[in-house]
Amino acid sequence: MRLLFYSVFLVLVGCSLTEEPQKTPPRETPKSPMAPYTVHQYVADLSSQLSRIQGPYKGNARIAVTSFYMADGLGTDLAEDQGSGLSQQIQESLLTQFTQLGFHTIEYRLENTLNLQQSADSVLSRDVNTLRQRQNIDFVITGTLTRQQHAYIVNARLVNTKDLRIVSAASTEIPINVMWGAEKVQQRDGQLYRSEY
Repeated sequence: MRLLFYSVFLVLVGCSLTEEPQKTPPRETPKSPMAPYTVHQYVADLSSQLSRIQGPYKGNARIAVTSFYMADGLGTDLAEDQGSGLSQQIQESLLTQFTQLGFHTIEYRLENTLNLQQSADSVLSRDVNTLRQRQNIDFVITGTLTRQQHAYIVNARLVNTKDLRIVSAASTEIPINVMWGAEKVQQRDGQLYRSEY
């Protein structure tokens, strides 16, 4: 009986002296999930705010939408890194949504003629020499982006081109991870997507 007692005692002491296996950190850092909404859906918040116009506004006023630049690089620095195309997508979504809201939006990037190529047709351009000479614009939607750690802060305004008065303003956050990253294959909502072949 004494031998059994010592055996149990040694087993218990031995168990308490053995080290727990150390947990090894994961080799890959978990990637943050994609943003829950598309850029177009985040821009809907901007459109809603901008549509609340202060002061006199004619119902047939013509509105143009310009590109959105980084606030610290006006005229030169678009949001290009992880959110490649973010600046242009904000512009395109605002143009679409303001048209759907019933505003008279105009497409000032129209060329004088239809440009036919071997594999595509185009009528939009950013080449000033091919655009229509006269642009009749009453208001312009413009804005800036400021990058934060987790999101872009987007500030937009609707400006009267005659007196430069801001007639409405809007602000929203668009998560950094709203657009495709640099990876060729990504998982989104349980599905694999390939951005390059």
